[in-house]
Order: sequence, then C-alpha cells, then structure tokens
Amino acid sequence: MQFPTVLARLISIILAIITPLLSSVFGMVGKYTEIPGEAVAAMEKAGGFMAGICHPEPEYQQIKDANIGWIREDIPFPFDENGQLTQSYINMKNTLKEYADNGIKVMAITPNPRSYLEHGLDIRDPDDIDGIQEIARFYIRDYQGIAGAFQIANEMGVDRFTKPFKLTEAAKFIGVQLKAMYPLRGDILIGYNLGGLGIAAMPFLMMPYSRYTDYVGADLYFGSFENVIKSMETFPALIKMIHTVTRKPIIISEFGYIGYGEPKTEEEKTAILEKYGVHSEEEARQNIDAFIDALPERIRDEFHTYYKDLSDDEKWALLFEGEYANHIYCELPEDFILTGYPHSPEGQAKFYADVIPIFKSLDYCIGAFIYMWNDSEACYVCGQSDCPVETGWGIIDGKGNEKPAYYTVRDAFAN
Repeated sequence: MQFPTVLARLISIILAIITPLLSSVFGMVGKYTEIPGEAVAAMEKAGGFMAGICHPEPEYQQIKDANIGWIREDIPFPFDENGQLTQSYINMKNTLKEYADNGIKVMAITPNPRSYLEHGLDIRDPDDIDGIQEIARFYIRDYQGIAGAFQIANEMGVDRFTKPFKLTEAAKFIGVQLKAMYPLRGDILIGYNLGGLGIAAMPFLMMPYSRYTDYVGADLYFGSFENVIKSMETFPALIKMIHTVTRKPIIISEFGYIGYGEPKTEEEKTAILEKYGVHSEEEARQNIDAFIDALPERIRDEFHTYYKDLSDDEKWALLFEGEYANHIYCELPEDFILTGYPHSPEGQAKFYADVIPIFKSLDYCIGAFIYMWNDSEACYVCGQSDCPVETGWGIIDGKGNEKPAYYTVRDAFAN
C-alpha cells in the first residue's frame, strides 16, 4: 500500500508518537484478556518456541544448523474428480514426511477457497459444508505423525487468495474446518493467519469459532509493502493488539524483509512504460485496458480475473497507486523501508537480529516463521526475474549459499 508522500510522512510521525503508548496499553489489557495457560499448553505441544521457515528446500542439516526446527508449506487439494488421491497430494505428503523423519516439524497450510470451488465445494452453499468438513477431517487424520500444526487457508483478506469470497464467507470457510478438526487434532495445533485487510476484520469475524482455535497467526511485512511504517516498535504493538482481541496464542506465521531492491529513476520508469506501449502513466490512463493487456501475463490475468468490472480510473489507481506499480517498475520505492534497515543483504540480516528477540520476548508469542528459505528465480506475482518484490526474501541465495541473514537467524533462534 502506497500513500502520497506527504500523507505518508505525516502518518509516520503520528505513528512514531503513539505506537509506544499503544504497545503499552495493549500489553496491559492483554494480561487481563488472555486465557490463562493457553499459550503455555500450546508451546508444550509444539515442543517449545516454534522457530520456523517458509517454503524450504530439503537441505535438512543446513536448516537445523540455523536453529530452525519447523517448516511451513502448502499442501494440495487431496482428491481428483473420481475421489482418488492426486499424485501431487501424495508427493507433497511424502516430502513433508521426509522433513518429519529428519527431525524437522511441519506446519501444513490447507488450500484456499478457489481449490474447493474447482472441485464443486462452495461454502456459500449449505449443502457443501459437510463435504468441506470431511476433507478437513481427512487432513487431520492423514497427517498424524507428520504435521505438528495446521493453518487453515492463507491470508484471507488478500484478494488473490480470498476472491471470490467476501471476508464473512472466508471466516466461515475457515471456521467450519477448524470445528471439524478440533476433536481429532490430538497434539496438532490448529489455527488460521491474518494478512492484508484481514488483519483488522478477521479476528472479529472468527470469534464464533474461537473455541476451536489453538492459535492465531499474523503475517507481518513492515517496511517492504508500504511507505508508512518505519519503526520496529510497530511489530510488538500490532502483535499485542491482535492478542488482546483474539485472546489466543500468537504465531508470526510469516515475516521477513526484502534483501535486495532499489528505486528506479524517472528515465528508467519511462523506458519500462514505453516497453508496454505508452510514454507516461497518464497516457496509460487513456486506454487502460490496452495497457493492462500489454503487461506481464500474471498481472494481466489477475486484472482480468478479479478487477474486470472496475472503472478505468479504478484500474489505473490500482495499477499505479498500490502494489502493482512496484511490479510494473521492478523496484522498491525509496520510502518502502524501516529506518536503519536498508534493503540489502546486510540490512536484512540486521532486521532478523533485532526482530526475532522481540517476538521471543512476548510470552504469548509461541512461534515465528521466516519468509523464506531461498531467493526465488522469478516474482510469483508478476513472473519477472528482475522484480525485487518477491525474489529477494531468502536467507540463502538461489544457489544455496548462505546470506548474512542466515547467521543472524541462527544466532537469534538459538536457545
């Protein structure tokens, strides 16, 4: 999210003033709202603080040498149109079993709504709820001895994961699955995560299912996706707020800091726009659909799938006043940064050295999962190899070499 520069600076100043106060208030309130002993019981099931990493490669010893004891990975929809297990499901289960057999615990993420819709199951149809719950029961039974935790769906509140559901429907989609899993879970922790706009709304929408929830996850990427948050103090303040509202143990289910990327000059931006057939952003506005059709395939497909009914001005604003602009220009704007933490391998390393102890200091925070293990060859949003937004998150590079962040993670997760 990108605010106009002057407004962003004003909000940053206000946040810098009030964040320490909010952190203190939420901390005090949280002590009176939390459910006694629940965080302790959850951490006992987990075997201690869940020091984790997202989307690893099977470098088991290298992972463990970084004091990482958990991995977090997506699992596919299990059945084909004939009700038989798919090969992709079998392969992923075998892969995750290998991690478990090598002493690394597994958090498994179940599919998002679109996968269920593709198989004829829609939470908006009451007749489909039993089928959705039966698959949830299958997961919890089939992963006994492999998974130590389940996360139901991912980042409900982010359009590309949530649509075509509304947030109320997404909450129900998660909740009925938690309810089905709860009596079968044994020592497996079950919960959900907050991302995007869902951070504000989902804790309240999920309250009817709180009794079936062992933890609430939070995905926190301050300094990488917006131009407002500048201070490390925002991390504990927001975590305390989520804990106060949900009264649940908190897992930082995704957190990270981009290790590469810099702003583009105006001349470089113009050259990129010319590649797509226009000389300026205003010229793109004149025929926004033609401009969208010239963009990389993944961006073009997202607009055709989710935003085709927006007005031309709304499409233009979405492209150039938010996340997509960074993908179009393959840049990190200069104000997308935490103060003192440049988007460099060294700045990324310092980020982990400082933020992990903050998480570990909160007695209701039972784990944290770094996003992610290795740098990516291409951005999963736009498909471009030179886009820093989704390519430079790793604590090792794309060839398996350890970056500075690997060592600060190792030291911060120790003990």
